[in-house]
Amino acid sequence: MEVLKLKLSDGKELSYRRWLPKGEVRRNLLLLHGMAEHGGRYNDFATYLNTLGYGVYAPDHRGHGLTAEGETLGWFAAKDGWQRVVSDGYELAQHIEAESPKIELHLFGHSMGSFLARDLIGQYPKLFKKVVLSGTGADQGVLGAVGKALAKIRAFFNGGKKPDKLLDKLSFGSFSKAFVPVKTKFDWLSRDEAMVQAYIDDPLCGFVCTSRFFVDLLTGIKRANNPHPLQGLSKNLPILLISGSEDPVGDFGKGVKKVHDLYKGAGLRRAKLELVEDGRHEIINEINRKEVFEIIGKWLG
Repeated sequence: MEVLKLKLSDGKELSYRRWLPKGEVRRNLLLLHGMAEHGGRYNDFATYLNTLGYGVYAPDHRGHGLTAEGETLGWFAAKDGWQRVVSDGYELAQHIEAESPKIELHLFGHSMGSFLARDLIGQYPKLFKKVVLSGTGADQGVLGAVGKALAKIRAFFNGGKKPDKLLDKLSFGSFSKAFVPVKTKFDWLSRDEAMVQAYIDDPLCGFVCTSRFFVDLLTGIKRANNPHPLQGLSKNLPILLISGSEDPVGDFGKGVKKVHDLYKGAGLRRAKLELVEDGRHEIINEINRKEVFEIIGKWLG
C-alpha cells in the first residue's frame, strides 16, 4: 500500500491510497469510504482484492483522513460540497483510467460512500463496469427534508464549520438502541468488539461532523435516491447491494430492499440484493468478514 496525492481541478490536493497486486493488474477498483472514517481502514479488504488481481484506489474525502490534514474534520466545502466530492471521485477515476487505459474500472462505495457512488454513476453512467454498494439506504422523505432545513439554519448561524453535536445525535443517536445493552455508542458498526474499539481509538474516526456537512450529506442522500438519473444507466450494469440484515442505516434490510426496487424499477436487470444475516453496518469489518469478502469477490469475478 502506498499513499499518493492528486491535484484536483480546483487546486485541492486529494490524498489516496493505492494497493497493487503482486502480479498483473486484471481490473481496477475505486473505493469510496464512509462518513467520519478514511480509506486506510479498508486495508484488509483491499489486500484480499489484490489476490483476485485488482488494483484498489481509495481516496480520503475532503474533510476526512489525510486529505483533511491541518483542516476542519467533517467539512466538505462552503458551497455545493456534495457535488465537489462527487467530482473528486470522477477526477480520480479519470486519473486511474489515464494510468491504466485498457483495464476495466469497478466501483465500491460504503455508507456515505455508497451514496456518493450512486450519484457518481448517475452523472457518469459509462464510467464503471461493475458497482458494489455496501451499507446504503433509502430516501428519508419528510425526515430528511426537515433535517436538511434544520442543518441549513444551524450552518447559517454558526458559520457551517462548527461540529454539530445536535445534528449528530439526531442522525445517529438512536442507532445503538436496537443492540442494548451496548458497551460503546458505536456498537451498531459491528459485532466484532476489536474492530469497534479500533474505530474508537483512531483519531481520524468517529468525529462529529459540521453543520454544513449535514446539509451536504442530506442533499446527497436525496440525490442518490432520485430515480431520474437511473434512466441513463445501462440496463445490463451489474450492481450488488450488500448490507447487514441488522444495519440501522439500511433500516434493518427494509431500506436496502427499497433501493433494490428502485434499480429494478429503472430496468436494471443485473441489480442484486445480498443481506448478510445478523451483520451490522460495517459488514467488511464483521466477525464473518472473510465470508463477506468472498461473497463480494465471487460476484466481482
